[in-house]
Amino acid sequence: QIKLIDSAMTELKKVTDETDESYNNFLKNSASSAKELGTTIDGLISSTADFARLGYGFEDSQELAKVANIYAVVGDEIEGVEDATQSLVSTLAAFKSEMNGMSDSDFAMSIVDKMNEVSNNFAISSGGIGEALQRSASSMAAANNSLDETIAMITAANTVAQNPEKVGKGYADLKNGYIG
Repeated sequence: QIKLIDSAMTELKKVTDETDESYNNFLKNSASSAKELGTTIDGLISSTADFARLGYGFEDSQELAKVANIYAVVGDEIEGVEDATQSLVSTLAAFKSEMNGMSDSDFAMSIVDKMNEVSNNFAISSGGIGEALQRSASSMAAANNSLDETIAMITAANTVAQNPEKVGKGYADLKNGYIG
């Protein structure tokens, strides 16, 4: 576990420019946050690095990483925090126009809440919704669909297909004119 944490911190330091004191505080806080969230320290650090790599500031990356880890823990059929992070990244980028003054982390948490609510009431997992969004969010947003509409279409299509990956790819292909 120490090697994993050290490796994750090394990656974080590559993509951020903080002081040693800031990194030490972050590491201490990560230990308590990981325990509180029911996740691992290295997962939390790696997720923070992933968001920082995408251009989010250090503070925002930490908050977004917490949301990704919450999604990985509470969502069903999610392989790990890496998958949770990728789903959120794609969805955040595509539907950023719907933030309506929310912070990035609040908007990300609202996405997680929507996926969990739908997965609790329909025949699709929150991981499946995230997987489909990862593949189709940018195409669906470009076609002027809202996040809610996109989740609804993914859920409806998955009722028949029972394969979120293909549903997400299908919507992306449909937008790009590849369905034959």
